[in-house]
Amino acid sequence: MNTEWILAIETSVTDATLILACDGRIFDQRAFSSERSQECDLFAPLQGLLAALPEGERLSAIIIGTGPGSYNGARVGIATAQAIAQVHGCRVAGLCSFEGVPEVSGNEIVYAVGDARRGSYFLMPVKCGRAQTPPRLLEEEQFLAEVARCEGPKVTFESPDRLPEGVDCLESHSTAGGLLKSWLARSLEEQENLLKSPAEAFYLRPPHITKSKKG
Repeated sequence: MNTEWILAIETSVTDATLILACDGRIFDQRAFSSERSQECDLFAPLQGLLAALPEGERLSAIIIGTGPGSYNGARVGIATAQAIAQVHGCRVAGLCSFEGVPEVSGNEIVYAVGDARRGSYFLMPVKCGRAQTPPRLLEEEQFLAEVARCEGPKVTFESPDRLPEGVDCLESHSTAGGLLKSWLARSLEEQENLLKSPAEAFYLRPPHITKSKKG
């Protein structure tokens, strides 16, 4: 029976983590902190982790956290995962980063919340450890009304101070270990469906681009 090696990467949060797992168990792991230079800070710990892969072994799959969080961090992680996948002849599966927070354990549902900028906020349920619907963008008044009806822990990747007053939530962090746990909890069919889908970073809204005035 072939040994299954999985690399899990979470770079969409400030405290980034990397895990190399063998048949579902952590074989080695790395961590680093970076807010704006993940494209530089990622490679030393990643190189060390890949060097721990026994000679002759190849990765079976790569799991990557896609946000919502640091959009640059998620893009760097995805691009890196895709490059490594080409070398190892494996595929990449993207998971919503809020599936990797510790609060999903022991709670049937948690709510991911955050500041979406430009006067709006996002709200997304994570039920049974899985983000099943995209984040909803809401204006402040509607956001407060919706959050008030949510029965379950609310978590954010930012300081809760960025949210409107009266929103009771916890600042949390996704980890590669949490993503790995979410991946292993899925059926083989669910895993295969994720591996078939392109890993893309969560983008809460289309980019704000000023169009050229030239014809």
